[in-house]
Amino acid sequence: MHLTQLNRECLLHLFSFLDKDSRRNLSFACRQLREVYLDPCLWNLLHFSSPCQLRWDNYVLGPSLRYLTICWYSSRVQLVCNIEDWLKTSFQKDICSKHESLVSTFLAHVCHM
Repeated sequence: MHLTQLNRECLLHLFSFLDKDSRRNLSFACRQLREVYLDPCLWNLLHFSSPCQLRWDNYVLGPSLRYLTICWYSSRVQLVCNIEDWLKTSFQKDICSKHESLVSTFLAHVCHM
């Protein structure tokens, strides 16, 4: 049996076990797998371990999104960019400001889904 002979529900189930990069890579195999990759129900959880990952084209934003995390760590300090600005160290302010526009744009896009 060939992978593309499975019905859509089975393919969605298989995709659910893959990470974002693996899902994306598999979606390039054929049109049918790309359609499964784009199914919003597959994308109810998104976790990013770095702001630069928001630029990668390895996820789909849709109405099924229920849980989103954007966390990153520096070797010198754990960044918590949602704390009050006056509580941040100058190092934290500097790091957060470099990613503020990217994260804000992404979150605005998520909020308007």
